[in-house]
Amino acid sequence: MLQSISKASVHAFYADAIPHGRNTAENLQAATSERFNTLLESIDNQTPRTALDLGYGVGNYTLALARAGFRVVAVDQIPCTSLLRRIGSAGDWAHQIEPRRCLAEDFTIDEDFGVVVAKDVLHYLTRHDVETLLTRAVAQAHGANHHYLEVFTGIARSSPSGQLLRIEGEADCSPTAFQHVIEEIYAGWDLSFHWSDHAEQDSRTGRTCFEATRATVIAANPAA
Repeated sequence: MLQSISKASVHAFYADAIPHGRNTAENLQAATSERFNTLLESIDNQTPRTALDLGYGVGNYTLALARAGFRVVAVDQIPCTSLLRRIGSAGDWAHQIEPRRCLAEDFTIDEDFGVVVAKDVLHYLTRHDVETLLTRAVAQAHGANHHYLEVFTGIARSSPSGQLLRIEGEADCSPTAFQHVIEEIYAGWDLSFHWSDHAEQDSRTGRTCFEATRATVIAANPAA
């Protein structure tokens, strides 16, 4: 029997784990990925110096973008306190970060962001919300924009007792369906897809509680 997990309980989990610095099975505290670092280093001055980090979590991608000279709008449903504490008086780039407390699916993209990052957040949204959000981001892109997405597809969750779990409303796309959606939304952009198997273990039982195929998408909009 499939058991449903409420979105409210998921939101509450992260609102507690992130401010308290808990490194969960998904490794919330992980540094920015090598693919992202390579992308960031490759971006030239044709790209607008604005960035959007959807679901910033502990803030590692937000901080990396700000250090690279971007004005960053950082969006997450958790209180901004922990990110503001990390920023502190970190340097000249600290004032370039604008935290916004908002669900990713409720955030209105109404400007041209040179870089958009959405890491480990889109799979929690409905498929309609994912399509709406990314379509809006593409519609606002007028320069040499870059979008970096990490999304879990083909998700299988289970409780410590082995019961199948699903979060209410999550997109639950197969890898093939997700790639098709991205190719439609990003028509005319240069796309690269990277696929990897991902699994997480329950810390109490040692049993696998989450399995998925992680899709990493790098989308580049040719300069207008």
